[in-house]
Amino acid sequence: MSWVEDVRAELQSLSRREGACGICHDVLEMICKKGGKAITYERPDGVIAKIYDNKGEVVGEGKDIVSASAILSAELDAGVIPEPFASELSAVVTSEEDLRRTGEIYGYGRVITPASLALEEAKKIGGRTVIRREGIGVVAQAFDAQGNTFFKSPVCYCPVCAVVIGASRNEELAKKIRERLAGKRNTGKIKYEQGVENIYEMEDGKVFVSIKRGNEMLAERVLACCMVYGMVKAEVVAGFSPKESAQQFKAYCNICPLKHCWVGKSVGSLGNIVLNRLSEINVEVEVSIDGLIRARIPGNGVIEGRGTLCTLSALTNMLLREDAFKILRPKRGSAPEHEL
Repeated sequence: MSWVEDVRAELQSLSRREGACGICHDVLEMICKKGGKAITYERPDGVIAKIYDNKGEVVGEGKDIVSASAILSAELDAGVIPEPFASELSAVVTSEEDLRRTGEIYGYGRVITPASLALEEAKKIGGRTVIRREGIGVVAQAFDAQGNTFFKSPVCYCPVCAVVIGASRNEELAKKIRERLAGKRNTGKIKYEQGVENIYEMEDGKVFVSIKRGNEMLAERVLACCMVYGMVKAEVVAGFSPKESAQQFKAYCNICPLKHCWVGKSVGSLGNIVLNRLSEINVEVEVSIDGLIRARIPGNGVIEGRGTLCTLSALTNMLLREDAFKILRPKRGSAPEHEL
């Protein structure tokens, strides 16, 4: 049995409820358990990822809008994900055309900044943005004040990626975001220019991220609840993050309930389970960004969760901070106003 076959044989109990993000983390953990790892590199139109086996050989390569989804693409290329999941997950890999569009807006694996502007523009016209699970991925759709579609994404890896890809498909909106971001600092671009590589390892649901520049280790095995948070925490350690952003991130991380009640799963897995349940019972989830990402269930007595980088973390935050009964078993008649 080859190394790839060995990894795949151990992944027969993947859970569809955990979505693309959760499954990607589960697969990486098994890769690491068998002696492998993932390495990513920022590029103008996204991120390139490589999967290494226990002998240090590259067995899979992928490219996508952010590091985590690029790692999923590399996992698929390596053949370590069993069917039917492999076929289903192929649907969330970002197309070359969408990679081009999002790269023209900001690129280099950075989506929070353009996503925040897309959500802001939707709010400016009296609209709102909602997310829901569709199959194994996530769809984001923004509406204007009259309930007409402002932008809509295809099925994507995660909510924030979906917002950026959806916004990039609205030419007028994409142009506006691109102009607002022209000349702005892009940490991914700085890392690309310095030839940095990002190393991902996992154990017991925890992610460890290292950042290396040539032979110099800038950050080593920085612990986090998922790949995205791990990347940013490692960037703080490596000195790539602006001081204000680093302070805000640390403050949020210190008060996150998951940090004090670890359940052995990535925050993306947990957030996907919550979003999957809400989508099953036809409950609408609105997303916004005002310093923090906010996921909310509108209605009397608004239920809200907060995150800094990821809507899935905001959903996990919602579950841990609020009454789970109200979130996962709402009163009848709370169906959404708009269908995706």
